[in-house]
Amino acid sequence: MIRCALVSGKGMGIMHGKNFHGLPDAKVVAVCDMDPALLEKAKAEFQAPGFACIEELLAGAEFELALLITNETRRIPPLRQLLAAGKHVFTEKPLCGMEGQYHVREHDCCIAASAIKEWRASGLKFGINYNYRFFRHFQRLHNDAAEGKFGTLRLVRARAHFNCWSHVIDQILWTMGRPEWVSVSGNPSEQGGWTRFIRMAWANGVVGELDGSNLWGYDDHPLRIQICGDTSYGEARGLDGWYRRCKGSSWPTAVEETWEVEKGVQEYKESFGRMAAAVIEAMKAGAQWPADGDAAWNELLFEAAVHRSALHDGERVRLADVEKACMAASC
Repeated sequence: MIRCALVSGKGMGIMHGKNFHGLPDAKVVAVCDMDPALLEKAKAEFQAPGFACIEELLAGAEFELALLITNETRRIPPLRQLLAAGKHVFTEKPLCGMEGQYHVREHDCCIAASAIKEWRASGLKFGINYNYRFFRHFQRLHNDAAEGKFGTLRLVRARAHFNCWSHVIDQILWTMGRPEWVSVSGNPSEQGGWTRFIRMAWANGVVGELDGSNLWGYDDHPLRIQICGDTSYGEARGLDGWYRRCKGSSWPTAVEETWEVEKGVQEYKESFGRMAAAVIEAMKAGAQWPADGDAAWNELLFEAAVHRSALHDGERVRLADVEKACMAASC
């Protein structure tokens, strides 16, 4: 049995806690929140002792896995405390965003770099909730690309509403790896999530584009990702569940596969439980988590490079250069 401590009494925290607590090999044995009302709510939900701060939690509870579901504006200090205490940590995305998740800056990457260094040196498990990896339509896109069903990859096209922003970045990096550079149009001082258009390229010659905004609605899917090879292409859409693979350069379109979610099944809702189960199974097997600290770091690094490029009128920014600068600036 893997003993879990939930650090959060808010709705998202309770939801994550229930997903882990409901597994046969995991149990929430302690809860922590600085807000007395939220702490009482979490204590009642899990019938577990409560603690008002990380220091009290570490002193008073025995657990292996911390579910750190705090806000991105205050995630790094408790993460470092938990890692220093020898605890495995599962957290939310993005890893750091001092002005909120829609305004991640290069400075946020510098703040998080210290925690990434400590995790890499610790030998502990650390991962992040990229639950969209457990949407079956996005898995189909990822697997078809990885298995060569598109031929040689050439192009990535994606768009997302900002409610899905961290996830669309992770989806691209999960399948394609980190791009070599980005070039960005947009104004980072724009309020409410700055509208941005991102061009990117990988060292193997693949090129891509990603645009993000709050300007469109959910009726035309809050995110879409298309990956094109020299023989076929695939596209996954939305939070419900839709995927199609087609033959390239065909007219009319030659559909090779279409998949839609079964009636009554909610991929979004189900994905959180699938993520929790995969984390616990990986812990039991001593295996890599489904989205580990490197995945968290890569998303943040991508955002840092996007921010730097936008501040410099769309100049090409190499992710390796940003990583070097942020690691050097961390303390």
